[in-house]
Amino acid sequence: MNTRKLYAQYHRQIESLAPWQLTALATAATERAWPNFALFAELTEFGDPAEVRHCLTMLWDYTAGLQSSKNFERLLERLDENTPAIEDFDMFGVQPALDFTVGLHCTIHCAMKASVDETASALTLSLNTIGKFIKYTEVPDLNGTELTQYIEEHELFEIQLSFIAELINMISQQKNPSKEFTRKLSIFSANDGISQLGISLDS
Repeated sequence: MNTRKLYAQYHRQIESLAPWQLTALATAATERAWPNFALFAELTEFGDPAEVRHCLTMLWDYTAGLQSSKNFERLLERLDENTPAIEDFDMFGVQPALDFTVGLHCTIHCAMKASVDETASALTLSLNTIGKFIKYTEVPDLNGTELTQYIEEHELFEIQLSFIAELINMISQQKNPSKEFTRKLSIFSANDGISQLGISLDS
């Protein structure tokens, strides 16, 4: 998986989007990864998932035009308190949970100051998480070109690529923020509570 190539590709595709559209895109990608964090927090009794969920809710409200980003520094503080450290957990689940918090961090920063860089990073990270998951669960001994090819041909990776493409299409066509559009986008992104790794809180 060529992370730099993906980042550059998304950067080009979204550079003309309005500030609220950039935040909507990053929020949607992060929403899809929510179960990765929520399940980890549940299994390890780590942090306060309700606090983290609140950050996502505030971002959706901002995307709908219902919320100012004036006090979003507080969200960053809450998020910092709920960001797991890799070295503190002897389980792979900490990695996608951490990736979720990094994506949420990018999204909050984007809401505070519109940034194509932050949004492109959030999109690329959502695919990176899949690559790490596939290597860990299926092909721990593969590396280099073989690993890249295996990941890029994997169903999970292809589904996420399609999801991101659809997000960009939906958001590009919506010129103004609205509660109705944000609701539609949030439902689509939540994917019935199944993350880009196929993880569900109900499973």
